[in-house]
Amino acid sequence: MLKWKEEYTYEGGCPAVCLYNTGSMVADDSRGATADDSPMLLVTGTDEKEYGAYLDKLCRMGFVKSFENHTAAVDCCQLRKDGVLLYAYYTRASGEVRVIEDRASIALDDFSYTCDIRDSAEIYQYGLYYDPQNGHSPTTINCGMFYIIRLADNKLVLIDGGHCLQCSAEAVEGMYRFLHRITGIAEGDKIHIAAWIFTHAHDDHMAACIRLLRTYPESFVLERVMYNFPPFTVHPDDSDVLVLKETLRDFCPGVKCLKLHNGQVIALANIRFDVLYAHEDAVTQENPEVFPFRDFNCTSVILKMTTGNGSVMWLGDTNAETEELVLETVPARLWKADVVQVSHHCFNCLSRLYPAIDADYAMLPNSYYGGHTAENIDKLEDVVNCLSSPDNIWYGDRTTGFRFEDGIYRVILEEACVGGEHDGTNLYGVQI
Repeated sequence: MLKWKEEYTYEGGCPAVCLYNTGSMVADDSRGATADDSPMLLVTGTDEKEYGAYLDKLCRMGFVKSFENHTAAVDCCQLRKDGVLLYAYYTRASGEVRVIEDRASIALDDFSYTCDIRDSAEIYQYGLYYDPQNGHSPTTINCGMFYIIRLADNKLVLIDGGHCLQCSAEAVEGMYRFLHRITGIAEGDKIHIAAWIFTHAHDDHMAACIRLLRTYPESFVLERVMYNFPPFTVHPDDSDVLVLKETLRDFCPGVKCLKLHNGQVIALANIRFDVLYAHEDAVTQENPEVFPFRDFNCTSVILKMTTGNGSVMWLGDTNAETEELVLETVPARLWKADVVQVSHHCFNCLSRLYPAIDADYAMLPNSYYGGHTAENIDKLEDVVNCLSSPDNIWYGDRTTGFRFEDGIYRVILEEACVGGEHDGTNLYGVQI
């Protein structure tokens, strides 16, 4: 059972009677509690003065601030002492404080790094195979997304990774060769992945990581992973996340881990990520032990990425429940971005969030057909109506590369996806 140390007591407001478990990182939490489980205390009815007094109290106890960020949405701080890492943030609109004893992460100042080059990174919407009828079959699926970012130092940042049904042997070999090609790294030399980011723990967002690391174990150096998954008990049907964690433990034992929390800023060479939402933001005083939203897609983190002279809003599979919360707690000026990743493969209606983001360009992780089906076309229109041109949208059934140049999201590569219907290869690389 998660317990809160008495010395970390928040004085003021109304502390919740129970702690929320924000989840583990790479530990297997399918059988119960782990040493990685990170408890969170929620305090409602508080204010900036009480929050500031709490931070002062922690500093008097010997904690040292290793990160601070003050935005129009949150005031946040990471503190460290003798191997203990605390992350605290005050949400201005709601008068709430959340304090997380993060037992899974390293400190932000040890996680981030920068380089002197300020030009745009290259961003690739990597092509996956989608069911041609926007449905499901034993060998196809109509969801999944995979994005690849090449940094100024020639390292990569990868986001999610599609479903097992999109990762046949042919498709995985195509991914491997594509990564070598865009980095110019010869076969036999290692590709450095600065970070692999997972928006949430659904099985159509992680298979490429598992398959690539297991198929080519000597070809990659995975330096960092970034995500914030709730406990396995929140969604026990998706066992692929256990294979992901097993893969990270077995193939990347020294990987740096960061559990994403609201207000964090992460720098990786010439890109920056601002965290605008994580699942613990939804926890309420009424039922502080559980994730309250009906849809597990609402555990998707929301990240705003800045590189060069442009920005991208990564939504993962954000759904309507999250939309309502974040539009109340994150001021409008923080939403504006040049590019938006269309949420949940265009299955969701986010008629208020897309206008707030007001992007000129969009990337849709689904096929063209999938975006234009009768059940999805109205949701697609919510996106297209905000773009500077209806032609400024690209689909995930082919690979398209971009970079920001002179205020334009310029296309630098277009090619067909590699691989078709699944060949029966499971996540472990075994034919079944």
